[in-house]
Amino acid sequence: MICRLQFIFQKRLLRSSFSGKKISGFTMVETLVALAVLGIFFASLALIIQQILQNVGESRVRETALALAQTKMETVRNLPYVDVGTVGGIPSGAILPTETVALNNQDFIVTTSILYVDDLFDDVAPQDLINTDYKRVRVEITWGGVYPARYPVTLVTNIAPKGIETIAGGGTLFLQVFNAQALPVSGATVTIDNTAVNPQIHMQTLTNSNGLVVIPGAPACIACYQITVTKTNYSTDKTYSTQEVANPLTPLATVIEGQLTQLSFAIDQVSSLIINSLGSRASGYPTVSNVQFTLRGNRIIGYDTNDFPVYKYSFSTNTGGGTVTIPGLEWDTYTLDFSSSGYNLAGSNPPNPLSLSPATNMTVNMVNVPKTNNSLLVIMQDAAQQLLSSASAQLTNLGGGYDASVSAGITGTPDMGQAFFGSLSVANYDLKVTAGGYQEATASVSISGNNQQTIILNLEP
Repeated sequence: MICRLQFIFQKRLLRSSFSGKKISGFTMVETLVALAVLGIFFASLALIIQQILQNVGESRVRETALALAQTKMETVRNLPYVDVGTVGGIPSGAILPTETVALNNQDFIVTTSILYVDDLFDDVAPQDLINTDYKRVRVEITWGGVYPARYPVTLVTNIAPKGIETIAGGGTLFLQVFNAQALPVSGATVTIDNTAVNPQIHMQTLTNSNGLVVIPGAPACIACYQITVTKTNYSTDKTYSTQEVANPLTPLATVIEGQLTQLSFAIDQVSSLIINSLGSRASGYPTVSNVQFTLRGNRIIGYDTNDFPVYKYSFSTNTGGGTVTIPGLEWDTYTLDFSSSGYNLAGSNPPNPLSLSPATNMTVNMVNVPKTNNSLLVIMQDAAQQLLSSASAQLTNLGGGYDASVSAGITGTPDMGQAFFGSLSVANYDLKVTAGGYQEATASVSISGNNQQTIILNLEP
């Protein structure tokens, strides 16, 4: 900074020596430049000091957290082996799985996880009948405040019994979590609850890098383990009790003494649907408000007492002013159901049913017309399941005097590649679909209620 000011002064002195004038001081421009340089210097200095203070503060808090973790670990080590466990955990004990400790005017969250380890040394379950070889203790400290934790303080240790291994019984829970591509999901939260044993089990743990949770020493019992798996911004998969579903496909887990209970769960990032309700093609697809419909996924979780399927997702709503957003949907194939609506579905883009992938925001434009008791929506596709906007459908019932032809909606419209026939009678009809460059396709259709038919056209030889 001093060198900069000397340079400015020397520059003025040199200029004055050539002009023969006497120096009377700095010009306004030179003064402003000098002040700007000084401002930059002091601002930089302030940032450096602030960063130094931040680092010092974080270091002091982290040292306190480390000391707290070491104290907690020593407390666990000094317990009798049989008491090393968490409240509601496997193994069970008196240690709180989560607690808040205040030190030096700072609140620390202490999370303690204790699990049995099935060591490879003497084989693993189910070959190893007593596979609760020793216990692994993990203590994690996090905190907020002025100097929040950028990453936690974590200590891990193994605690072995006095003998060769523990004589604790129970079975082993072997839980696998994967996504829509059948790849393992790491860091998923697995919640395990069991109120049928004493002490009760209420614990949480995370899947490892292979999407696995292995818990030896689980107390044996029949249909008693409620297991729920999820992750932030992911769907949820779980076991179901008979109070939730009469005949669940994934019932509460059973653990048998000395045996391996293996379960798989599928979760992935959730998606959303934005559904717009529009009027008929003839009216130019105007916005239609308050269209009632039910969105139902194909995935079922079991059967009710009448042996009817219980769907994991079934949601009734309406489009309000013409648009409704439905978030938090897992990957699945969803059907737009208008059986309880005052409208018929006269086409949608993408066509109904809707195939929804993980982590997707899909917009669906659907055509809705006033409901008639009997109707037919024809979806016309090629062999690659692409909609054919050049196709047309002819529906006839010569005995009833009905003969009508409807062209498919053009490319980009809400009923692209689709044709709708309303106000039909209950009867058998002949359907013929044609498109340039494709072989003609025919079908017999029995109309009763509101029907949907997909026709595949093959290229001409």
